[in-house]
Amino acid sequence: MKRALLMLGVLAAAGAKAQEATAVQVGPPLEVTPPGVCQAAATGGLPEGAASVGYLQADLATGRRACPRTEVGLGGRFGAIIDTANFYGNLGVDGVLFGAWALTPRWELYATLEAVGFTYVQTALKATSLTLGNLTVGASWTAYQSPTFAGAVSARLLLPTSLQVPGAHPVGAEVGHASTWRPLSWLEVHSWLGVDLTLALSAASALPWVGGTLLVGAQARPFSWGAVVLDVTGRLGPVTYLAPTLALRFAIGDLGLELGGSLPLVGTDRHDFLAALRVGWRFE
Repeated sequence: MKRALLMLGVLAAAGAKAQEATAVQVGPPLEVTPPGVCQAAATGGLPEGAASVGYLQADLATGRRACPRTEVGLGGRFGAIIDTANFYGNLGVDGVLFGAWALTPRWELYATLEAVGFTYVQTALKATSLTLGNLTVGASWTAYQSPTFAGAVSARLLLPTSLQVPGAHPVGAEVGHASTWRPLSWLEVHSWLGVDLTLALSAASALPWVGGTLLVGAQARPFSWGAVVLDVTGRLGPVTYLAPTLALRFAIGDLGLELGGSLPLVGTDRHDFLAALRVGWRFE
């Protein structure tokens, strides 16, 4: 009998301790910090940020996305200058390789290479060239972000790989700030503000150029597999332009595709239009 009472006492004490522990654990749920906009916006291979149609060497002055990602891809860019009054024409086609590596959720390394550049020029004479083009390498850092907004600073170098101009190799650098804002699940607003310096390594004058670029745009994504982008880019420097860019984007799993075109409305840039196609594979 005493043994039974002792057992009951032990069980009662154990039950009281368990009840006490439960009472300590019960309370309001711990507050969970919502994911940042970069983590919440992951959508497979669908491209992000500004459209990739650029007017300068490689990807200079095209802007940069604010969120890091790892990807590789290839593409092409076509530009045309048709100046009939001055009997001048210039058609250029670049085959592009690009890639990016997200070192951390905040750091990204990236590069763009014009692996082959073809140019056809018509003046009083005709001339064609097929050469290696420009190479840029850079890094970006997502400096801040919230559930709906993120901003990143980036820098890239233009390396002297181009053989398009005999005896001259352009080099340069660019620094800038990119932002992304997602007020709605299907709408993203982005911007880019950058300053760049380019010059030519040659026996003649280096001809340093300083320019600035401001880009604002938005992406509407009515479907998880498709989006449309509209950007407006303003450029100041030796070559100026104000140009809208329209691009269509598609994704099949981790495969992404972008087709875009741009038309300078005002400024000293002589292009009649530019078009670009990019296909990339994103690694999660």
